[in-house]
Amino acid sequence: MQNLTEQVKNLALEKGAHLVGIASVDRFEGAPRGHHPEDLLPGAKSVIVIAKRFFQTILDSDKFCTDSEVIPPDEVWDVQQTMFMFMYNTLNMHMQLIGVEMSHFLSEQDYPSLPFPAGGYTVGGKSANFPGGRYAFFSHRHAAVAAGLGEMGLNNLLLTPQYGPRIRLHSTITTAELMPDPVIEEQICLGEEECGLCLKAETCYGEIYAFEMCGKKMQLAEFQGCQKDLCKRSNPEAPLPYIRYCIGVCPVGKNSG
Repeated sequence: MQNLTEQVKNLALEKGAHLVGIASVDRFEGAPRGHHPEDLLPGAKSVIVIAKRFFQTILDSDKFCTDSEVIPPDEVWDVQQTMFMFMYNTLNMHMQLIGVEMSHFLSEQDYPSLPFPAGGYTVGGKSANFPGGRYAFFSHRHAAVAAGLGEMGLNNLLLTPQYGPRIRLHSTITTAELMPDPVIEEQICLGEEECGLCLKAETCYGEIYAFEMCGKKMQLAEFQGCQKDLCKRSNPEAPLPYIRYCIGVCPVGKNSG
């Protein structure tokens, strides 16, 4: 088990993952019906979660071309959004490819595995009531907590000690029984009293509530953000409705670049 675990982790890191953690499926007790790892892959034993860092420079893209003598003012937003989505989509694709590589490696050793898309899915009809008209059938954030990569912060995002919320996540379920990583015990989010910058940066949150997973206690704000263009509607000055200012202002891991 240990040897295979090391091989999988080394493969992920060699292919470009910045962080990798593993959770056993028993840590997903209480998952919504139909969304437990064993519901999605019969015989599942482990979940591998990888992360890639998101550059702070891209989160500062609302400053791009604001003084351009070439690009018309009414087109600056398009340039800024292009820069943001370029990084978002590139990181997602890179991690998905790593997930496919890990799944190939494990499947060749008779361990069926299932990599997931890194992002959500645009939906219509009755499902359009989901926040932002998007949903995902497996939560990478919850999986990352279970895999020892970090904790949920007030901003409802996964915070890692190394990079804070400036990451993208990807999960792969496998029937291989791998060695799980310990859940992080220490508090990562600085909380509302000591910090609360994410709450001040957005106007799309509600009550703060307690959340517990794998024995780890966390505090989350009931964000209604990412519901279509709510960020922009709640802050007309925000040029990038999906940039989530609550990511950029978080001091955790901010010096990582």
